[in-house]
Amino acid sequence: MDLRQLLALTAIAETGSFRAAAQRLNRTQSAISHQIKSLEDELGETLILRSKPRVELSSGGKRVLSSSGRILAEVDALRRSFAAPGRGPVLGELRIACSPLGIVYLYGDLIGDFIACNPGIEVKVTATVSGVEGEHQVLARKVDVAFTAFSGDSSRLPCIVLGSTQHVVIVGEAHPLARFPTVPLSLVRQHRFARYQAGAGSRLATDRLFLANGGYPPIVAESNDTEFIKRIVRLGLAAAIVPQVTMLRSPEPGLRMLGIEGRDLEQEFGLVYRSDVRMQTVEAFCSFCRKRAGTMTRFDGQKSLSEHAGAD
Repeated sequence: MDLRQLLALTAIAETGSFRAAAQRLNRTQSAISHQIKSLEDELGETLILRSKPRVELSSGGKRVLSSSGRILAEVDALRRSFAAPGRGPVLGELRIACSPLGIVYLYGDLIGDFIACNPGIEVKVTATVSGVEGEHQVLARKVDVAFTAFSGDSSRLPCIVLGSTQHVVIVGEAHPLARFPTVPLSLVRQHRFARYQAGAGSRLATDRLFLANGGYPPIVAESNDTEFIKRIVRLGLAAAIVPQVTMLRSPEPGLRMLGIEGRDLEQEFGLVYRSDVRMQTVEAFCSFCRKRAGTMTRFDGQKSLSEHAGAD
């Protein structure tokens, strides 16, 4: 049994003849007759009573027609749910991976706006330890897309760059470095340090900085929780390097923000996805992100550092 047979039966019932049904479906009359005969042979039941001026459905034919109406309606609804973008609302599920830092400081509003604009899409957000883990989950098909920070190495996945942020040194108010707006890297290396865990975008940035210049200072704490790192720094136990965006959303009493002389610690961030997977929910989200990429703030390190120093 296939849909063409059900469509033929429905057309015959509605038009009253094989000829009219063939014209409606743009098929030959013999093709319609063959499809009905095949259906009757499969079911072992006569479905059409040939008479004039109209053919009639047998009791078995009426039973098949009743079920056919429900089946064709379901198929039509299914097709419409996968209609090309622009022809109707996109329906389905979208699985997003994102680190807690990303959700809080960068992508929370973007995801919320997408949900508001696409009520037919069920968004499921998985919190990951790092952006690198999110990439791995996309590659493993556990999620559809992931937000991550981009390092100098090219990603194995297509990406959409949404913006960039500088990294800055943070110290407590009583720290020996607190009086300087900028400091040389050699001076930072003389003080205890708190860093992000391996795989985090900010850890990639500090690895590039320190490992090529004599190694890290003494490490006193390692975490992917930015607020924990800030607490360690605020207590005067260590200095740290964090994405500047994590320092600009609210006042940070007890902390000072410094630049590193002669070092550009700008890092891009954005979305990764699989190009070999065709899903309307993914296409809708990628399109939404591309439109927002030009409007997301670029966090200017030098300008914000001077404003921060001026506020103190």
